[in-house]
Formats: sequence, structure tokens, C-alpha cells
Amino acid sequence: MDVSQIILIVVIVMLVIAYPILVSSKNKKERKKLDEQTNSLKRGDKVMTTSGVVGTIVDLVQEGERKIVTIETGSGKNKGYTSVDAYAIYAVLNNNFEPIDQTKTEKKEDKKENKKAEKQTAKVEEKSLAQTVENEKTEIKPTENKTSEDKVKKSQANKIETSKKSK
Repeated sequence: MDVSQIILIVVIVMLVIAYPILVSSKNKKERKKLDEQTNSLKRGDKVMTTSGVVGTIVDLVQEGERKIVTIETGSGKNKGYTSVDAYAIYAVLNNNFEPIDQTKTEKKEDKKENKKAEKQTAKVEEKSLAQTVENEKTEIKPTENKTSEDKVKKSQANKIETSKKSK
């Protein structure tokens, strides 16, 4: 067997071992987050189920290992009640019926975007300042050259005049 074949086999074995570990750790994090959300449910919370039903929690009942949540949907004459498992709650909503977790992440993303925009603006300002300085330098140089050329011309003219006078 060649060295490259051995390395390929080792890499494949590592992937076969590492992939399930990575997937299980991700699942543990998601499960922990779901458990925290389920345990923090209380009466009066506005929620959305995984099937898209939106309503307000009116009752929480613990039946053995399961937690049953009763949700009031609709308003006025169209009120209805639905009981679901607590794990069927997809998101806890704020008063504007936006998921609370999403509004927090959106704010963080907005802050990141603002910082990026500020950095880009600063870079553009630095570039324009550098261009302005460069332009000023290039404008000064021709002026200096003109004055030095004028001085040379004057000195040559003076030499010519002095040579004419001396003749």
C-alpha cells in the first residue's frame, strides 16, 4: 500500500468516528434549549406550536413525564381551546407575535451590520483623505517645479543680460 492510500483510509476512519460525535453534541444543545423553553412556559405566554397554531397558554398540567399545555386561540365568538404536548411549542412570542429568540438575534445581527457599515465608512473616509493628501502633493509639486523653473529662467536671463552689458 502506498502512503497516500494509508492517509486516505485514516482520514475516512476519522470522519466516520467524528461525524456522529459532532451530530450528537449539536442534538444535545438543541435538546437542552428545548427543555429550557418547555420548563419556562407559564400561563399567559403567547406561543406558536410546531403546526403554526398561535394562542395564549391558559393551563399547564403535568401528566407523568409529559407536560400538557392548553392553548386559547381566536377571540370573541371564535375562541377555541387546544391541548398539546409542551414539546409541540415551537416558540414563545412577544406582544407583536414575533418569536422572542428571533428578535434578540435580529438585534445582534443589526448591531453587527452597523459595526460593519461604520468600519466600511471609516475605510472610505481614510481612502478619500489619502486621495486628497495625494492630490495636494501632486498639486504642490508642479507649483514648486514652476517656481524653480521660473528661478532658473530668471537666472539665465540675468546671465544673458550681464553678458550683454559686459560686451
